Amino acid sequence: MSSLPLEKRKIATDVQNGINKEVPAIHEIWKESRDWSRYTPPPSQQECQIQGAMDAWLDSAGRVGEDLTFLLRLPAHKFWSQIIFDQRLQIILEVMLQNYPRAYDQPDNKHLLDANLRILHKLFLVYLRLSTYKESQTDFFSPEYYAELIYEKYIIDIPKLLDICSLFPDCNKEITKKMVANVFKVQPKYSDDLFSVGETLTKGFDTVTEQLQVVRMSQEDDSAVQELVDILGFVLDIASSLDSLLDVYPPAVHALHPTGFETKLASFYHTSMVELSELMDKFLDNELISLEETVQYTKLLQLARHRTIASFRQFVNVLCLDPLMDESGPNSSSNHQAQHQPNCDIVSVLEDFLGIFTNILQEASFLMDYNTKFPIVNDFEIFEQMGGCSIDPTRKHYILNALCCDTKQESAFNALSERLGDVGGYSDLQGGAMALPPSTSSSGQGSAQPGSSKGGSNQTNSFTDIEIQSMISNVQDLLPHLGPGYVEACLQHYQFKVEEVVNAILEGNLAPHLAKLDQSMERQPKPPEEQALPDIQGRGVYDDDEFDITSRDHVDLSRVHRGKKNKIGSMKDVFEDKRDLESMRDKFARLGIVEDLETMRGEEREYDDEYDDTYDEAAVGQQEPDYRAGLADEQGAGGRKFVLPVALGGGKMMQ
Repeated sequence: MSSLPLEKRKIATDVQNGINKEVPAIHEIWKESRDWSRYTPPPSQQECQIQGAMDAWLDSAGRVGEDLTFLLRLPAHKFWSQIIFDQRLQIILEVMLQNYPRAYDQPDNKHLLDANLRILHKLFLVYLRLSTYKESQTDFFSPEYYAELIYEKYIIDIPKLLDICSLFPDCNKEITKKMVANVFKVQPKYSDDLFSVGETLTKGFDTVTEQLQVVRMSQEDDSAVQELVDILGFVLDIASSLDSLLDVYPPAVHALHPTGFETKLASFYHTSMVELSELMDKFLDNELISLEETVQYTKLLQLARHRTIASFRQFVNVLCLDPLMDESGPNSSSNHQAQHQPNCDIVSVLEDFLGIFTNILQEASFLMDYNTKFPIVNDFEIFEQMGGCSIDPTRKHYILNALCCDTKQESAFNALSERLGDVGGYSDLQGGAMALPPSTSSSGQGSAQPGSSKGGSNQTNSFTDIEIQSMISNVQDLLPHLGPGYVEACLQHYQFKVEEVVNAILEGNLAPHLAKLDQSMERQPKPPEEQALPDIQGRGVYDDDEFDITSRDHVDLSRVHRGKKNKIGSMKDVFEDKRDLESMRDKFARLGIVEDLETMRGEEREYDDEYDDTYDEAAVGQQEPDYRAGLADEQGAGGRKFVLPVALGGGKMMQ
């Protein structure tokens, strides 16, 4: 019986009155009646301030963990019977996948985080059990029955696969890859559903663009800020889910590529990401959001940008680069040929590569940011090293030259980044998000500065002046009207490849900064090399005198005094020294502003002027003997009365 698959197996069980009856292994009779606990995300920091909120969630999380443990301990036939016939359990598991916080939205509290991770681990084990048709040597389904079961009963569908790819790599990425690959392998209908997923995501891109336009035209208030935050969360969820799917299951690219999804993804980045950055900058100016909130939202936006670029890179890898590295084909030999021969049609792969980047040239901001993370020139070098085909230089430089122009969209990101700076650890992005530099410059690519070259100074220094002059002469033999300086600038830009320079000039497909240069420009003479300065020996103030110890063996130490010499003496001598005053006496005497005064003592003191008796009769500083009596007589005889001052409330004669 154990050799039969579960869908064909029957198990004996006791029924009423002690009668044994054989029941199919997958049957509703094996379903357990249980009140399943519903999962809710952990409380936020604000909610944790409420008394009892954290304890309540931890208690609820404990019940959810017990339910999952109970489910995992069921034997295979009861486990699958519970999943198939218990509709509420399916809803509980689906809600848990949808509501579980992603890696960029985990709680900060350690107790909440630990409890949440325990739930995630048990949920991972549940879906690990659901994603395989062979649990053991005795408990298994036939692949055909399993494929129809999980597809028709909606036990696993594309939205759940997206959630699985987003959540479970943190538990075990390799096992998650095997889980998802097994599901797509057993049931090919899921690959067909991915085609409709591409169309659904495209509609989601259009919806985001429309909502952003509504927010831009609406009144600037708190509701507009909330709309912006909701859109940002939706964009990040799309970008993260798509990146996780392509990272866990790269063959999904083949289902999305026929819809032109990679081009739509670049367009979505170019429009929505830039618009979000501009709106956040605008709301920050109007003080609708604080600087700290702007830093938080910008981190999420940067993470969405990183995930979008990583998703696009998966398309390039799967469609163009990975086939070049495949060594399992008939062209590979055990002799390890000197030049690797990939198991693919290099011409068709190269055509796909050129087509992908030609289609996104109008998405300037995306192209510049992608080139910052994954330089396109490096991919061209991979094709050149493979051999077997020649890259059309016209199409190649048409793509590379698009990187020479700055765009308004690029400056939109830079404006917000410059304002935020390092506030709140802005550069420390979560989830490995990419901090894009203000000015993008790929290795070997032209920049917006005129005269810049792909090779740079290192490339120029790898050739001697004679070799450069020889290459200039080769170009001038075909195009004699060009000046040597102009030819040298073109050679620097095209990495000193004479054929590409001639081809670009003849077809008029030069880089913008080269087209603006004077074609008759002469070579600039190089500055002469700096000559080594002669070795100058040190000189001193005592050279060739009696204290020069470098030229004399003996020095009179009695003439050497350490410190300052006391040239003044004591302070008493300083005060009694009148020599300086005597020297100034003659000077002031000539000016007539110094008068000699002589001090006379005793009998020598005499009047030398007539006595002035003008004020002798006035009583100055003393009172006459009859002063008080006369004053009393005057007051009694109509003299001046005492008047109280106005400031003291007077102003009238006192009677």
